[in-house]
Amino acid sequence: MKVLRTLGWYVRELMGDNDYARYVAHLSRHHPEREAPSEREYWRSRYATQDANPGARCC
Repeated sequence: MKVLRTLGWYVRELMGDNDYARYVAHLSRHHPEREAPSEREYWRSRYATQDANPGARCC
């Protein structure tokens, strides 16, 4: 049972499923005056940033 939970956690981390929640928690701790974007706005901004600054990736 613990192995399955660990595997599930690993896959969610690998796929970025927890990134939005982590970002909202960061904003509330460090920038409480800022309003958190919706999850849709967060992902749209993140993908736009990746497209504008590709960095090191294979393709």
